[in-house]
Amino acid sequence: MRYNRLFGYLTSITVTVLASGHALAQEQAIEEVIVTATKRSQNIQDVPMTVTAFSAEQIRQANIQNATDVALLTPSLVVATVNQPFSSSLRVRGIGTAQNDPALEPSVGIFVDDVYLNRTGLGMSDLTDIQRVEVLNGPQGTLYGKNTNAGAVSVFTKRPNAEEFEGYIEATKGDYDLQRYTLAASGPITDSLAFRVSGNIHKRDGYFDNGGTGGDLGNADDSNIMGKLLYQPTEDLSVLVNASYVDRDNTCCAADAVLGQQANQILNSMGIPDKNDPYDFEIAVDVPSAFKNEVTSISMVADYSSAWGELKTITAWNQSEGSAGYDLDRSMLDVMYVDGASESEFFSQEVRFASEVGDLIDYQIGLFYFNSEQNQGDGEPSFFLTLPPIPSSPLKAKGTIANEHTLETETFALFGQATWDITDRWHLTGGLRASREEKDAELFSENNSVVTIGNNPVTPASRAFLANMLGVPVPQVDMMIMGLTGNMNQILNGSSTPIDASLSRQSDSVDWLVDLSYDLGENVMSFARFATGTKSGGFNTVGGLPNQREFDDETTLSYELGVKATLLDSRLLVNASAFLSQVEDWQFQRQTDLGTQVGNEAEVEVRGIDLFVQAKPLPNLNLGFGMMYLDKAEITDGVNKGNPLAIAPEYSANLNATLFLPMPVGVAYLRGDYSYMDDHFTTNAVGQPRPQDIQDRETLNATLGWRTERWNLSLWGKNLTDDEYAGFTGATSPITGASPYFLTPPRTYGATLRYEI
Repeated sequence: MRYNRLFGYLTSITVTVLASGHALAQEQAIEEVIVTATKRSQNIQDVPMTVTAFSAEQIRQANIQNATDVALLTPSLVVATVNQPFSSSLRVRGIGTAQNDPALEPSVGIFVDDVYLNRTGLGMSDLTDIQRVEVLNGPQGTLYGKNTNAGAVSVFTKRPNAEEFEGYIEATKGDYDLQRYTLAASGPITDSLAFRVSGNIHKRDGYFDNGGTGGDLGNADDSNIMGKLLYQPTEDLSVLVNASYVDRDNTCCAADAVLGQQANQILNSMGIPDKNDPYDFEIAVDVPSAFKNEVTSISMVADYSSAWGELKTITAWNQSEGSAGYDLDRSMLDVMYVDGASESEFFSQEVRFASEVGDLIDYQIGLFYFNSEQNQGDGEPSFFLTLPPIPSSPLKAKGTIANEHTLETETFALFGQATWDITDRWHLTGGLRASREEKDAELFSENNSVVTIGNNPVTPASRAFLANMLGVPVPQVDMMIMGLTGNMNQILNGSSTPIDASLSRQSDSVDWLVDLSYDLGENVMSFARFATGTKSGGFNTVGGLPNQREFDDETTLSYELGVKATLLDSRLLVNASAFLSQVEDWQFQRQTDLGTQVGNEAEVEVRGIDLFVQAKPLPNLNLGFGMMYLDKAEITDGVNKGNPLAIAPEYSANLNATLFLPMPVGVAYLRGDYSYMDDHFTTNAVGQPRPQDIQDRETLNATLGWRTERWNLSLWGKNLTDDEYAGFTGATSPITGASPYFLTPPRTYGATLRYEI
């Protein structure tokens, strides 16, 4: 049935746009897309790997605002956010990691203007003033380094215009009181100096109707500003300085939920109805979700050209600090909540030199240095637990977990890559990267619990009072207290094992690439690609004794065969590839009582096919289709052998169509985007899946617009079918029986007006 529905969408959209004819005189050929996936500018059809790219024009037409929107248009890419943006995960071809533990590195690297961001959450804010987005599939260990063993997402912002003044103003209004304002301006200051400044304000009410404390949840209140200076004293030298600031203060990432029978009964006694529908966007929590984050970044990119070659240096500094709080029991019961702070800072330096040897060989060599420090907690309690959950119970146990973790990482790498044009048709690329990484961890965590009567600690007098009130002997009250204390300590220790230790580790890794391509014709290329990637090991901040905290590096070996064809006078592009990725020492997040602990599984295997088709059958009609088929995505060895990977559907697909129509003034356009994900596992838990952990997803977005050289007005809608989908389903709480559902946004709509200065 779902496949019939997919075929129906494809057919109806295609017939609609084809019926509109040859009305507008535009270029017949598909526009050439230039990418820098191999750290040098190339036509995307000449790059011997699977790459998906979005230009600034495509980003506007498809109303792409963030990484989640990019994923909807890229079948191989999935974004899932849990509790807060810094626990988000990016997955490429079924492989990815949720960074619930700050010591856990991502599997998909995020780069902004060639600068590596070591936390996925740093790249989850709005995309503003973007020139291009590239999604690279498969390990990128040679040129991009560690923590790209599944792939990489590269975002490139617009450079200053050194020739003339330009800019734009953009305003968006939508439902849920959405307001988004963007401003950008650029131009020359002197003959050798140019500037660019851009900023964005994004406000929106929450999707979740909260009948509890703190109002609606899931809102947005974000802003960012970026300033650039480009200095070009000669044709051979350019220096670009970029400074940006991001401020986020919202109730992000609330979860709908199903509550256990006992919790519902207790809430019923408080006049609160049962909570059994996890898709109604109606919740009642006593601790509102809250996420605050401020990020300051400065980078400098210098390019120098000489007769010897091209030298590039990339220097970057980033500082982030914030806090996150959320209700873990997902109810009005005063049982569990989190309220913790974190901060991080990193410095990176990369130097690359690119040149040629004769007419047959081009190469690049480089050095990379990275130093980061992450701090979680300040020694004050950040996790709060109350037992039992019955509000009227006079005897309670209150527990807290306080932590203060400092994680330091220092990485040094030497890398090189070269391409040899063996003949006019045969091309061989080889790459090598040697890395050394040192990690130090100062881990402190302590658990505290106290039994109270009301809000006061138990005393001999209160014990006697309680015994008299309950009509039981004092020894029986003592047994109740001991039982509560033991239960509380068991849960606290299962959630976070106390520790006060200094740990360190060092690892060396070598990643390599071999790529052989053959030009079957002038516009058809085939390739075979063999590549490796490494994801850093580290130390658990949550569970285990000091000698059990370390987990090892994760390594990936990937095989890929592909073809890229530009046909019918560049009116049709067909790209296809078959891939196999084998992951050794896979870093798996095991579920503890109320948290997760990272360990290494033996092996994971993912294999499948990527397909991308772009066509321009008429001058005013663009069609695109992408599909990923995963024949296998599972744990192939270890204690969890045979279990499927999370959020790895067998089929993922995207169809888009853009139609342009002439008007008396300007041009009208219509774009539709349909994305589909087959049934898949939506939780990291292993074993027998619960029915609610298997879901599929269908999303239909559309934009109707009109534009001139200066004006662009568009009406848009997202998730027009109001598909109900949980991007992640969490484990059931052993205390309240709550099962959280992290829902993607419901149907939304709005209008955007843009004026080019």
